[in-house]
Amino acid sequence: MIAPRFNIDLDVFRRYAGLSLPRHVSYPMPTAWHNVDGAQANAMLHQSAARKPLAGLSLYLHIPFCAELCRYCGCTRVIVGKDSEKASRRAEEYVAALISEIDQVVRMLGADRVVRHVHWGGGSPTFLEEDVIRRIQRKIVESFEVAPDAEVAMEVDPRTAPAPKLRALREMGFNRLSLGVQDFNEQVQEHVRRIQPYEMVRETLETCRELGFDSVNFDLIYGLPYQTVETIRHTLEQVIELSPDRVAYYHYAQIPDKIASQRGLDYDKLPDSETKLQMFLLGAEMFESAGYEFIGLDHFSKPDELLTKALKRGTLQRNFQGMTTGGGLDLIGLGSSSIGQLCDVGFLQNAHGVKDYIGYVNADKSPIVRGKRLTEDDRIRQAVIGDLYCTTEVHPKKIEAQCGIVFGDYFARELEIMKDLERDGLLTLDADCTIRTTMPLGRVLMRTVAAVFDAYLDPDAYRIGSKNCYSANA
Repeated sequence: MIAPRFNIDLDVFRRYAGLSLPRHVSYPMPTAWHNVDGAQANAMLHQSAARKPLAGLSLYLHIPFCAELCRYCGCTRVIVGKDSEKASRRAEEYVAALISEIDQVVRMLGADRVVRHVHWGGGSPTFLEEDVIRRIQRKIVESFEVAPDAEVAMEVDPRTAPAPKLRALREMGFNRLSLGVQDFNEQVQEHVRRIQPYEMVRETLETCRELGFDSVNFDLIYGLPYQTVETIRHTLEQVIELSPDRVAYYHYAQIPDKIASQRGLDYDKLPDSETKLQMFLLGAEMFESAGYEFIGLDHFSKPDELLTKALKRGTLQRNFQGMTTGGGLDLIGLGSSSIGQLCDVGFLQNAHGVKDYIGYVNADKSPIVRGKRLTEDDRIRQAVIGDLYCTTEVHPKKIEAQCGIVFGDYFARELEIMKDLERDGLLTLDADCTIRTTMPLGRVLMRTVAAVFDAYLDPDAYRIGSKNCYSANA
């Protein structure tokens, strides 16, 4: 049974649950970004490189290839099928461009920036052969000053990560892996075309531990077709038995108008919003009872894990990789569709399509095509929304010291709305305007609270019946 402290007023939940609000993996969200040319992108990179002291770097490498399509997937990916010769040819062309882009970035930023994070995402990075991965990783180490204690992570598909490949990754310096688990239920796996039995995941995890990886985390999804509270309970029991260091417990986003692969799923077997709420609360209760700490929104980690330590140090950051330990680092995106985030400067995104991306790089042009330079108001609101998601609280004195504003004056309209949300039990509002979201209601409806501070949304976005859409005026 769900513990009493996780009970929720369903009437209040129903009032807000139907809102279509952003998850704020960035602020402003990409829907408020615009096209940029190479000169604009270079100017932003130069601005970042000219700041003193220089921020450390976090590198994100996007590897878009997958052998098969998972029907729930909303990631940017290229399905290459089982033709190994064709797949190798496409991968080689892409990798050559990726290595050339690294040279472009080094010319722009210089080689004296310390890299403290390297994250490989996809797609399925483990789709690549060991020698190809080694070639790219060697290029990173030769091109940048990688800190001895840098976190070097990769997203892993257990179906394409046999023990020899995992051993090779460890030898290359990878120290954290993220396993795509999603769900252990056979019916769910078959329907979404992601078949990887419990034993396969267990063996992969045991191999990782034997090889001495510092941290292994699981990605789970709730809200998929054919999932029920009981099937989720069983999956969670199996996950807790395996005891990964971190868990990302994501809510499934069903948007078939934008993601064609989702159109074949059985819509009538999707759990409703209240069932999904029960799934989340069950997960929160079970993970906390098993000793995990609730990091924020959809992440849980063990007390001695780096993510938990980052939360306590105040260096936690939320971006397109989820909750990360990279607060204060400039994120540089490499590869097709990848996104960079330059602290206090803005966002940059590479060309979405693989062919377009390769074309830009082979022509010795920057592949960056979209972005957003932050305004002063963007920076202030980014700080508030970031604190909400990463600490579940907003402290006015901290924001005032950081941004040079009078919090109560700057956010007078928003604080009036906070009073409405306080009456509904989503948060508490202290006399000094400190905002603290409640557990569990405020955590579940965190996006509602954050939406109030989002200047690109309809001012009444937190209300049923509002437009809830991002303005194109960035």
